[in-house]
Amino acid sequence: MGIFSYYKEEAQEKLLVEPNKANGHDMANYSWGQTLEEVTITIPLPHGASVKNSSYFSISIENSNYIKVGKHLQPLIINGQLYKKIKADEWKWSCISHVKKDEICIVLPKEKNVWWKSLFKDGPQIDTQKFEGNKWWILIPKLWENWKRYIFG
Repeated sequence: MGIFSYYKEEAQEKLLVEPNKANGHDMANYSWGQTLEEVTITIPLPHGASVKNSSYFSISIENSNYIKVGKHLQPLIINGQLYKKIKADEWKWSCISHVKKDEICIVLPKEKNVWWKSLFKDGPQIDTQKFEGNKWWILIPKLWENWKRYIFG
C-alpha cells in the first residue's frame, strides 16, 4: 500500500458518521436501521396526522433500488437511489401508533445479506465496525449453532 492510499483511507474513515442503535442513521425527517436481512425506514407523522389517514403518504419503489416517499401535496421526504438492491416484490409498510406520535414504517428486504454503509448511494456513510450487534455468531443463528456443536460436541 502506497503512502497516498493510506492517507486516502484515513481521510475516508474520518468522514464516517456514528450509527444509531438500529445500525443505521437518524436524519432530520426520518431514521433508518438494518439487520443483515432488511432495512427499516421510520418516518414520524406530522402533528395532527394519524395512522387512520395513511393515504396521506405515497411510497414507491422503482427498479429494486430507487425509493420515493412523500406527503400529499408536499415535497418528497425521501427520494434517492438505495445503497444496494432490495427484493422489490417483498417490501412492505405499516402505520404504527404510539402514545405521543404516529409513524410510517417501511421494511425493505435486502437482495444480498450484507451491511449497508448508507441508505443511499450518495448518503452519509456509517461506520459499520461500531454496530452494537456486529458479531457474526449473534447475527447468523444457524452458523452459531453449528459452530457450538463443532466446538462443544
